[in-house]
Amino acid sequence: MLYKPLPLLGVVISLSISSNTIAFVPATVAILKPPQLSHINSYKRCTQLYSTAEQSDTKNKQDKTSNHDWVEADLISKLETHGTDSSEIYPPTQHKTEFVDEDFVLTSKSQAENDQALNMLTSELSIWKNLRKSREIEGLPIDIILQRTWDTVEDVWQHLRRIPLEQGWAELSPESDSTRKTIVVLGSGWASHALLKVADCQKLRLIVISPTNHFVFTPMLASAAVGTVEYRSMTEAVRAANPVIDQYIEGKAIGVNVKEKYVDVQLNSLLDGLREGSPPTMRIEYDHLVCSVGSKVDDRGVPGADKALRLKSCDDARRLRTSIGECLEYASRPDCKKDFDERTKRATFLIVGGGPTGVELAGELHDLFQDVTRKHKGSYHNLSGNTRVILVHGGSDLVPQFEPALRKEALRSLEEKGIQVILNTRVQELGDGFARLSTKKVDPITGELLGEREESVLPIGLAVWCAGTAPVSFVSNLLSQLPQDAKYQDGRVKVDRWFRAPMADDSLLGSIFVLGDAAAFDEMGDGTLLPATAQVAGQAGAYVARLLNRGFDLETTPPLLPCIDPENDNTCDVFYDPQFIQWLKFRGFDFSPPFRFLNLGMLAYTGGGEALSQVQLGDVPILSVAGSVSYLLWRSVYLVKQVATRNRILVTFDWWKSKIFGRDVTRL
Repeated sequence: MLYKPLPLLGVVISLSISSNTIAFVPATVAILKPPQLSHINSYKRCTQLYSTAEQSDTKNKQDKTSNHDWVEADLISKLETHGTDSSEIYPPTQHKTEFVDEDFVLTSKSQAENDQALNMLTSELSIWKNLRKSREIEGLPIDIILQRTWDTVEDVWQHLRRIPLEQGWAELSPESDSTRKTIVVLGSGWASHALLKVADCQKLRLIVISPTNHFVFTPMLASAAVGTVEYRSMTEAVRAANPVIDQYIEGKAIGVNVKEKYVDVQLNSLLDGLREGSPPTMRIEYDHLVCSVGSKVDDRGVPGADKALRLKSCDDARRLRTSIGECLEYASRPDCKKDFDERTKRATFLIVGGGPTGVELAGELHDLFQDVTRKHKGSYHNLSGNTRVILVHGGSDLVPQFEPALRKEALRSLEEKGIQVILNTRVQELGDGFARLSTKKVDPITGELLGEREESVLPIGLAVWCAGTAPVSFVSNLLSQLPQDAKYQDGRVKVDRWFRAPMADDSLLGSIFVLGDAAAFDEMGDGTLLPATAQVAGQAGAYVARLLNRGFDLETTPPLLPCIDPENDNTCDVFYDPQFIQWLKFRGFDFSPPFRFLNLGMLAYTGGGEALSQVQLGDVPILSVAGSVSYLLWRSVYLVKQVATRNRILVTFDWWKSKIFGRDVTRL
């Protein structure tokens, strides 16, 4: 069926997933119009009938709620705003269809949902309706939004002051350089990267220590693992994130002395094969230590899980991409050409974990196999019907971070694409070509979980572990020197509302900050911790950078603004800036406000040009939508949130390249 697009130029609200800004991205949303929908009256009739069918379905199925509340005025007003004459928007067609017939009866809601045009139109109307409702919602975190707006103004000013140093037009005076505080930053992930972007290097001497010399946009690792985008398109070098940092050291922190304020660093081995001997260790002193070392995959207690692939870094994505190609090549060997079951086993991919990472990887693998197994054109067209993607999840719902309706939509979307989803299941063992599973039995009548479990063995070609995280060894080393109550039950470091690690000696308070996956942050004091997500880490990194830029006295609670009276205060140093002090006093920052997280929502790709979007401001929901329109929002946000213009251009080019030429399956 041919479809005719009706461009609706609007503004898609792209809420930042990694920081505290809100970007507005112009986008053209195409509502696909089949030829038989020839004029507005047809749409009127269709919406009336759809509403009737929806009410009928609701009456018959009381346990289900409608995803869409059709309002005829919404549709008509939207269409009529794009042309005074309906015939100009939808020219009359010679096709005779049932939609023009006034006697046509839409007997079920599913009939409209199966129509691509109506399905996409539903999502579009849902966005408009939710945006209109949001203006009437009370309880929006206006105070946090205003605070972040002023923070952004402050950040822009800091960036402008940095330009002369970046361009070599100016240099720090020896007096200013000698009074700068040394900030040692461990890691190059979301928290560290946000801190580097915001930190004022005229006041702070930044030393970054990380075994990887780049930041990676982790939400797109699944795309990189199948060749939709290239690795370098979604990364930024540490030195490029802030060109005026004092030093970057490629190595791994292996120890810390809290009292003496230094860290021991094991340098990376460089030029392997060309130089002999082990790389040296070195000791780096600090005034403040920012511990944002991330986490590792938690595969404890599962035999063989350590041999499964991961998806937490560019190296992981590169290994996974190579392994996928090898599995497809292995399944294409002549020895199993006539053995359908053996080919299927070799091309079966098991994903452990039904969170956003696992769901997005399943969707990307589906797209890859649809691409490479196309008849005649696909590189592995001989494997058509052999590739399988299996997603195993220990809970009863996929992506539990999302609201219930979107969890169900995630399950429906994956299963429609032929992805096998096994819920309430744990992996007991991973071996060579198999996975041993333990599944909770479900009552076939009531759907309730029973106490018994059923074990099964699944033949697989490759397993990817996307379930659970655990602290890295450096966090344990740090906790051994902190008070006993600093350790959270899962091994993370409990921090206060300014991300300061607790200290036995009060004079050391504020010398160590813990951010990201290594921190257990209780924002409201009720025992509920902020999730270990990129969004939280990015906002936390920017917050600590501002805390250090402003020069608060970090030994006090709350941290106080020092050097208010330079004539009588002998603690004034390079931090003293009378205009900046007045700016902070104007904002009411005689003391530092604690960190407050602004939840902007979540996104997840489910494959086949569909995605989940849960947009909110704080605890106030703005819109929840799934499908093709959500996919446009997903791509808009991911494009806007790339850390540099270079990355946005490269990612856009990669998307077009994979769309036109297909995904590259070469292994280098």
